[in-house]
Amino acid sequence: MTHGEADCLPFGVDRTLGTELVDQIVGNVSLAVNNGTLGNGAQLPGIRRLAKELGVSEITVRRAVKELCRRGVLQARTRVGLTVCGGGRRSWRGVVAGIRPAHDSGMYYANVLEGTIASVLMQNGWLFARMEWPDSPGDAGTDVAGILKCLSPALVVALFPSPAMLNALDRSGLPFVQVWTKAKSRKARMYVRPCADEALSKLAATFKAHGVRKVLSVYQHVSGIDCATTLKNAGFSVKKMCITPLDGYMQPECVQRAALETFDRMLSKGPLAADAVVFNDDYLTAGALTAFERHGVRVPEDIRLATTSNRGLGPVYFRKLARIEVDPVHHGQEIADSLLKMLDGKECALELSIAATFEEGETA
Repeated sequence: MTHGEADCLPFGVDRTLGTELVDQIVGNVSLAVNNGTLGNGAQLPGIRRLAKELGVSEITVRRAVKELCRRGVLQARTRVGLTVCGGGRRSWRGVVAGIRPAHDSGMYYANVLEGTIASVLMQNGWLFARMEWPDSPGDAGTDVAGILKCLSPALVVALFPSPAMLNALDRSGLPFVQVWTKAKSRKARMYVRPCADEALSKLAATFKAHGVRKVLSVYQHVSGIDCATTLKNAGFSVKKMCITPLDGYMQPECVQRAALETFDRMLSKGPLAADAVVFNDDYLTAGALTAFERHGVRVPEDIRLATTSNRGLGPVYFRKLARIEVDPVHHGQEIADSLLKMLDGKECALELSIAATFEEGETA
């Protein structure tokens, strides 16, 4: 297709996918331009007609068009309309699909990590298509092969994949890498795992220096850094406890409030049977510290405390917490660099470790 307005759009949107409608429109138009379905000088219908044909709001179409114009794929001109750009447009080398569980959509680390990977890949000519794996197995879209069929991705990046997601990817025959998960697929092209051994060793040494013997390990999801195993191997008596965010959502306020209520109940019954508490989320920590203050528990005088934390998120509490810190921007860059090597056919390690650091803070 070269000139003239498209009689029928060569793409649509699928509301059963986890991908945002704006992202679907941007990705589908880019693909149609890249593969020649929409050629140089082709005109798209106006905003109102596009919205009607795609079954979305005009606001959604305007956002997508604004992004496509920013990327140089389309040009919007008064009285002319939307025109496919020529030589100045981005020619995508192919598609990389990113898929992650729907329930972690509010997680800062996951969002920044994915955003960094997408940004680096797109800067190097690879279109990144984002989608979500539904939380309930019965939901539409669990057939990964079916979801990805229209994209024909050169690679799938599975972020924090569940066993069900990995099984579906195994069956799909698509090339994929898996990022940060305990389950490991033999068919994955690369396995990215967190490495906090050195950081946790420093935390263990700090605890020992202050006479800690009993540790309570508190977590809200199993995909985080496993502090309990390392501390147990270091000779500490470790008890694990899971706190489920209120309403099941991992939004900061839900996590923090759940920790506050949990520790409020525990401290109402008496002192904790632990010398230190380690949290796998800094908002869990903030909620627990509020409960400690209510019950007159002093940190670190009465109990030692440490948490895993995200660099770049900023402080979630007025005191400087002792923490195992992860850097989603740096980690995303590391992962993207390895993916680019793989996509270019260069030799790439089968396993990539992304390191955390220990920051002593005031509470350990």
